[in-house]
Amino acid sequence: MTTLADERVEQERWHRVAVSKLGPVIDSLMTNEFVEPELLKRWNEGMLLSILRHAESEIPYYRDLFAARRVAPAELAQEGGLAALPLLTKNDIYEQAERLRTDTVKKPGEADFVTTTSGTTGRPTRVYHTQFYSWFFTVLKQREYRWFRFDPAGKLMSLRLASQLPKLVGIGDLPDGRPMQLRAWPQMENHFRTGPFFGFSITNPMPAQIALLRYLQPDYLVTYSESLEHLAYTCGDENPCESLKGLLAISEQLTPAMRRRIEKSFNAPIRQNYGLNEVGLVAASCEAGRYHVHVENCVVELLDESGAPQKPGRAGRIVVTALRNRRMPLIRYDTDDLAEVVAGDCPCGRTLPAFGAIMGRYSRIAYLPEGTLGRVGAIRAALEEMPAALSRNLRKFQVHQYKNNSFELRLGVAAPLPRGFAESVQAAWDASVPKDAAPLAIVEVADIPRTPGGKFQDFTSDFVPKPGEDEDSGPRGGDAP
Repeated sequence: MTTLADERVEQERWHRVAVSKLGPVIDSLMTNEFVEPELLKRWNEGMLLSILRHAESEIPYYRDLFAARRVAPAELAQEGGLAALPLLTKNDIYEQAERLRTDTVKKPGEADFVTTTSGTTGRPTRVYHTQFYSWFFTVLKQREYRWFRFDPAGKLMSLRLASQLPKLVGIGDLPDGRPMQLRAWPQMENHFRTGPFFGFSITNPMPAQIALLRYLQPDYLVTYSESLEHLAYTCGDENPCESLKGLLAISEQLTPAMRRRIEKSFNAPIRQNYGLNEVGLVAASCEAGRYHVHVENCVVELLDESGAPQKPGRAGRIVVTALRNRRMPLIRYDTDDLAEVVAGDCPCGRTLPAFGAIMGRYSRIAYLPEGTLGRVGAIRAALEEMPAALSRNLRKFQVHQYKNNSFELRLGVAAPLPRGFAESVQAAWDASVPKDAAPLAIVEVADIPRTPGGKFQDFTSDFVPKPGEDEDSGPRGGDAP
């Protein structure tokens, strides 16, 4: 458990550079973390009212929407008031791009700050921000590092796609085979004194990644959840990098089984955040495992199938309203992600609203036949319990479900696996599925590619609509929350 006094002591480790003006903002954020929930709620409603009034005044899309629904910002800002508005989808942003933004908030000569994400149809969706987006991202990122107890004097390393690492002057994206070194952590360099930062593209061979980790001996590692698991599999019983004091898993779902394997392999705790290109940082995990919402940046709703608030203990669809983007406000933005609804005070001591485990994509779960997730879980459990002698050559895996409800386990390997590996998985499968269930095929491959957007999916299904297909035409199985 932590207190405001504890956080202020922790913040003292973050020495600001002379030109930084973050002091009052940082102090305000720390106070917000422990304020009475009712006071915080009223403050948040005031922020929401401000962006709703701006949207009605300056954004044609919302002006027309509020008029059509016969609602005013003051009504919408009240508790539960946002339910009067429909959800905003990626496709809506794509089709209504011109009517969703305004130029009135841009300063003369200010360049556009644009973030891009892929919609359900595969079309790139562009969201426009003012330069404030980048500045406030830094504020929330530093809060995140403070919560994670990352020592700013330490070495930070990131294994990511080259397109997501800082650009090299005169070169652009970092080429494979070349590590990057910066004098300070990205986003922090203009405000805080930190240790060095090292970057390396995730497309480098795994032995090269491990060799660089062991050579540089970083204190903290930021990379994709799947990549941490890949490192753990590759190193077997040996710690991939003994210097590491903390891990930050990003972008991809981190299952409980993945967490156990990774933390055992690295002997270091894993933390996570939840963010969106379209909004920025939304929430960060605390030591108790909950994700506390950055109320200074957004409002989060967790909804059931009918659009009502989901009950505690169940998975709700994450819907986010951005409070800071006056250039292109996103109100009730449907993230297509699911998270567990939690109730009661958080054991960590913070009073910011929170949600529990992130459970993946709604669009990947809602269309699955009944029993799907149980079968995928059985495969995962078998892999988690696999003896090191059998799994030594395993690097990554992917489970695929075909339209006839048969499954294929694809194993990315460095060399052929012992026969006992497949026999062990098959035995676990046979024990967990009905006798008349479609079979499980087990195949070894040299590699398993990422999605075009750069993410890795350890479970794919032909029941999930492909880009461009009508998602409303698919079945909704019993595993959907």
